[in-house]
Amino acid sequence: MQFRQLECFLAVAEELHFGRAARRLHMTQPPLSLRIRRLEEELGVRLFDRSSRRVALTAAGESLVREARAILDRIGSAAEITRAVARGDLGILRLGFVGMAMDATLPRAIRDFLQSHPGVQLSLDELSTLEQLKAVRGGRLDGGLVRLYEHDLTGLSSERVMRVPYRLAIPHSHPLTRRRRIPLRCLKGVPMITHPRRFQPHLYDRISAACRQEGFEPHVVQEAVTKRTTLALVAAGIGVALVPSLPDALLPQRVVTRPIAGDLPMVEISVVWPEGRPSMLMGCFLETAHRYRVMAKTGEEAR
Repeated sequence: MQFRQLECFLAVAEELHFGRAARRLHMTQPPLSLRIRRLEEELGVRLFDRSSRRVALTAAGESLVREARAILDRIGSAAEITRAVARGDLGILRLGFVGMAMDATLPRAIRDFLQSHPGVQLSLDELSTLEQLKAVRGGRLDGGLVRLYEHDLTGLSSERVMRVPYRLAIPHSHPLTRRRRIPLRCLKGVPMITHPRRFQPHLYDRISAACRQEGFEPHVVQEAVTKRTTLALVAAGIGVALVPSLPDALLPQRVVTRPIAGDLPMVEISVVWPEGRPSMLMGCFLETAHRYRVMAKTGEEAR
């Protein structure tokens, strides 16, 4: 059975008149009658009792009416779902993210994206940058929000959505709080909290090199994987830490931040996806994320 055969059959079954059914289908009666006859031959049953005065459904024809309607409804539903997915109105979008993205780009972009795409299910997974790059390449994620710094992007495309300077997070009673701007050289001998080198080796080495340019090695007393843990350790007085420029409302009590002067890289968040044109859903998310870009060229412009 073909879609067009079922469509013709239902038209005749509902009109119980070949002429009216043909007009409804915008065709002539002979090809319509031929299609019905071929359908009956294919099924090996009579679907209609025909006479010179009337057309009536047989018992077999009545049973096919129910099934044909269900089949055509499912085909129509499948077609609409397919068009909705193609428009980016329906589907599942699997995104990874680093915790830092939750401080700036991601929450507002997610809210806007879900409001404008209510039929899309968003699956979020907090992962390190390296884990996300591997997952996107392997097809386990459609995209990710990552911290890129000299990473291998073979097979991937990317767009930067956040660029802000580092600031120094300091316990509120620390002597450095008396300065409005802190030269990097002032951190010589000061206990510091850093991220483990294995997560961002190039970035870790770049910051260490900036310290050496100022004549000292970082005095690392504690490592922390997440920014939240880092700030909690600063609040506890364990040490100071370089953190992204954040709104004061996101800082814990007993922690203040100050601009820091030195040859430090900027803090950046980028969206990555498989190389080439993004999928429809990923493209829709990129458009949304682009509206919430947080970009600063210098530390002064970021605060």
